[in-house]
Amino acid sequence: MDAKFSAEAKDLMGKRGLKEADVADVVKTAETSNRKITTGKVNIAKKRIGEVTVYAKYDADGNVCNAYSHRMVLGEPVKTTDTPEITKWECVHCKEKAIAGTVNMTYMGITRSGPAIVCPKCGDSWVEEYLATKTIAAAEGLFEKKKA
Repeated sequence: MDAKFSAEAKDLMGKRGLKEADVADVVKTAETSNRKITTGKVNIAKKRIGEVTVYAKYDADGNVCNAYSHRMVLGEPVKTTDTPEITKWECVHCKEKAIAGTVNMTYMGITRSGPAIVCPKCGDSWVEEYLATKTIAAAEGLFEKKKA
């Protein structure tokens, strides 16, 4: 499947410093590997490209409506509760309902836990846009400032 980009999506990616080719690669990789989450109408896929994890949010026809990124490395899920909250997302690879979970996130040698969407079967995890563009971006800035 080839990714398709509206003018709005291209503008958003430009503002976030994301390359169209990288986002298209995320979609292509997800479609060939089934490593993505879906609601049935919308997919979220991710791929580590260099030092950045790039995400694409797109529909069944490959129309990308959103793209975002972060530099944190997502690690192992952290068990936080015996009764996890089931999300609207399903891990396509495992065909398992994803849960609202917590994962270890590492940046510049510092590891902290943070919220993510987690597949309880394979342990893969995804970060939603609001976390990547606000909370994680702020944390990365603080870590960089502290190391400077």
